[in-house]
Amino acid sequence: MARTILGSNFTDPGKPFRFVGRYSFLDFINTEANETGRRVNLLTDASDVVNWLALAKKFERTKLKSASEKWQTGKPGVCIWKDALVLRTLLRRMAEAIVADEPIPRASVDAINLLIAKPSGVTKVIKTPRKFERRFELELNQPSQLLVPLAQSAADLLCRGDFSRLKRCDNSKCAAFFYDTSKNRMRRWCSAAECETG
Repeated sequence: MARTILGSNFTDPGKPFRFVGRYSFLDFINTEANETGRRVNLLTDASDVVNWLALAKKFERTKLKSASEKWQTGKPGVCIWKDALVLRTLLRRMAEAIVADEPIPRASVDAINLLIAKPSGVTKVIKTPRKFERRFELELNQPSQLLVPLAQSAADLLCRGDFSRLKRCDNSKCAAFFYDTSKNRMRRWCSAAECETG
């Protein structure tokens, strides 16, 4: 159910990214972690953003490596990082509104639409262990395309998700967002191992 990944050797080891949300945009929101009642930003620069995308398997590692070599430093790197933080804030507001059964902020929807209008790539047939699948693979021609999979994930929830299943962890020291896939919809913690006892 929950995965805590202490960064890979991709760019910056040692970041405690958690993958508990089921939707990748929820895991991205959770990169602003709650520690002893205050939010802590786990994305301190563009390399953290790229590392998170690699761990979340949003792009092939070779594409991310090439993109990070081109954009991670200087002005493009700062833009990637700032754009990621702005998107995370808007997605957080959307998730908070859904959990509180309030209208979804227009700014959140506008940000999603702006990004999902940008994808360019190719559709390929990929062999999986049991079958073949058609997959659309994003090209990385500009830095903002790094954020497209997060907007697509949020759009998937808005269009096909069950809003009543979007929850926040009952552990007030955590408060991570997650999508409850349990049959009885009674899940209260993002990760029973880490939060149920907390």
